[in-house]
Amino acid sequence: MDFDCAKKGSLVQNLRRALPLSAHPKQALIGFLRERGVVTRGAPRLVVLDIFDAGAAGGVMCRFAIAEDGEASSFIAPLAQVALQRRHPARLSAGRRRQAPPPSAE
Repeated sequence: MDFDCAKKGSLVQNLRRALPLSAHPKQALIGFLRERGVVTRGAPRLVVLDIFDAGAAGGVMCRFAIAEDGEASSFIAPLAQVALQRRHPARLSAGRRRQAPPPSAE
């Protein structure tokens, strides 16, 4: 098994467990959404609904919706064009698991 493939698969599975994720579009994605008239100004809040591996040509992709949009339309973009919210509960609990337990007071 290719190491990069296994690493990508692990990333996708870990992120899927935390769905839905709150995020913001990076500059290139904002431009894409503006060109299509989806957003007018500012960076909208996104809700990442799915994450998948599109293979060598596409890489890791995500399906998202615009949080403030009343319509149920969703979009697909490379995960690299989306900035996941840093304080998501799944990220915090993952950080806690990596830390050593506090020393016991004896």
